[in-house]
Amino acid sequence: MWASWTWKAATASPAGTGDRVRRAPGGRALLAVLLSVAAALGSGVARGASLTATLDRSIIRIGEAAKLSLQFENCQPAEAPNLPDVPNLQFTYSGQGSSFRLENGRQTALQTLYYFVMASQPGDYTIPAFAVPIGTDRLSTSPLTLKVLKSNERLPDEDLQTQAAFLKLVVPKTEAYVGEVVPVDIQLYVVSGEGLQLEPLTGEGFTFGKLQQLPQRQVQVGNRTFALVALRTTAVANKTGELQLGPAECRLNLRVPTGRRRPRGVFDDMFGDMFAPTYELRPTRLASDPVRMTVRPLPAEGRPEGFTGTVGEYAMQVSVGPTNVAVGEPITLKLRVAGKGALDGIRLPPLPAWPGFASYPPTSQVETTDPLGIEGSKTFEFDVVPQTNSVTAVPALGFSFFNPVRKVYERLTHPATPIIVRPAGAAMALPPIAANTPAGTPVMRDIVPLKQRLGTLSVIGPPLHRSTRFLAVQMIPLILFAAAWGWRRRLDHLARNPRVVRRRAVARLIRESQAELRRAAAAGDADGFCALALRLLQERIGERLDQPAAAITDAVVEEQLRPRGVPEEVLSPLRELFLACNEQRYAPGSARLDLAVLTTQLESVLRQLNKLSF
Repeated sequence: MWASWTWKAATASPAGTGDRVRRAPGGRALLAVLLSVAAALGSGVARGASLTATLDRSIIRIGEAAKLSLQFENCQPAEAPNLPDVPNLQFTYSGQGSSFRLENGRQTALQTLYYFVMASQPGDYTIPAFAVPIGTDRLSTSPLTLKVLKSNERLPDEDLQTQAAFLKLVVPKTEAYVGEVVPVDIQLYVVSGEGLQLEPLTGEGFTFGKLQQLPQRQVQVGNRTFALVALRTTAVANKTGELQLGPAECRLNLRVPTGRRRPRGVFDDMFGDMFAPTYELRPTRLASDPVRMTVRPLPAEGRPEGFTGTVGEYAMQVSVGPTNVAVGEPITLKLRVAGKGALDGIRLPPLPAWPGFASYPPTSQVETTDPLGIEGSKTFEFDVVPQTNSVTAVPALGFSFFNPVRKVYERLTHPATPIIVRPAGAAMALPPIAANTPAGTPVMRDIVPLKQRLGTLSVIGPPLHRSTRFLAVQMIPLILFAAAWGWRRRLDHLARNPRVVRRRAVARLIRESQAELRRAAAAGDADGFCALALRLLQERIGERLDQPAAAITDAVVEEQLRPRGVPEEVLSPLRELFLACNEQRYAPGSARLDLAVLTTQLESVLRQLNKLSF
């Protein structure tokens, strides 16, 4: 019923961390320690080497994952560890991390392997001790215990405010009538996650309708902020009694903070956020609590004759036509039922055997006006054929339904429609001429005589080839062809001269960026100003030297521009601009920049560089 899709929730990351998984710098000292430990291992276990196995949680539910950490202290495994084979438990490798610890002048190197542990059946499990080869020796772990609960079972002393995600099934009421449409909301509360996949909603005795995704919003639950992802559908009970709706189930990857940090590069070591948290994606399966529904039968008291089981709130419109026919000609009846309810389930009672008419089965069409398909109309169209000219009217029509809001039966009726039925083969009678028709009013005749006079004849103009306007129109294709030929020649010229294309693109970029530079200077945005100024310098110098813009640094001033004879009045301000931009990029706030002066200086340098040719 429902298709799976990928979804990413709004991430509640601390300031400066962003949505991606970040790795904090570790430093070159870690590499030196690891290399020294690896060299000391030799053929045996290093002094102080140990292996520790831990689980981040001892109780999980079906569909959730616990994290198993294997921490090697002052040693490295000679091969991938062989994890024990525990029935109904699955181990999945999720990554590794390296760090070092300095205590009382003693350096300790740590290497940790991470695994996700998931269970297919609830129960109490024991992960037995196992050995890992370290050189020619082996290190052993201690046994670990893990308790696995059912997917909808609550953890001990658990509160919704402490969870990273939970699922709720919400209905506006728990009592309904059979055939009544009940809206159902599936609400996912998640702090941070992605990859949402919903399972089809279940419920014996219910029929579910279309699925609508509601706008995502942020909500506060206790002292935590959750992203609320809500989906709405409808449920219609087709039997009575105490029925269970749900539970709703879904799968997603939770973004769980972790303490692992690994260096990313030289600049990250120097300027990275050492305290930025890192995250890992943890597969999770959530289940909501089921909802108990009491479904009542429709009352027998007051049930009208011809009731077909329709439940909802409706209005009726009827049209009959044509009303002047001959015997054997069809009359079309259109009955439109509009309102709110299970539109596909609306059925009309069988037409009675009307005296003097032959009827045929109706056709129907449903038109909805809402995403759930429970508001709109259903139109029935059927033909009746009079068999005798003694028929004077189409009988009255009626439609009955049960209103669950008012809890009563309602009946809508349409009165009989007068019709005129002529004998078979008789022509339609013309309206009679009134006796008091004014003099001079033309009388309608069946046969019109031939026209005796032709009337005014139109004047024939000159031929088209003598018309100036016509000749001008013929020139349009030639003009379009010449324009297309010229445009093609221009494209060929640009394709043969890529430097011309680049020169025009750089000139357009500089022209369009001047206003943004002035706005950044006026606002005191040194970061934005320097980033844009550095990009414009790289693009202009790269275009002049026919080199990639990313390869242009401050070294190009002395290495390439000065040997090519660029005057000192251009090199000196250019060197100052590179120095100011690099200081703001790598050491923000270390110097106060006069952005107005730099703007004037940058515009002057760009103009002078544009005059250079190599």
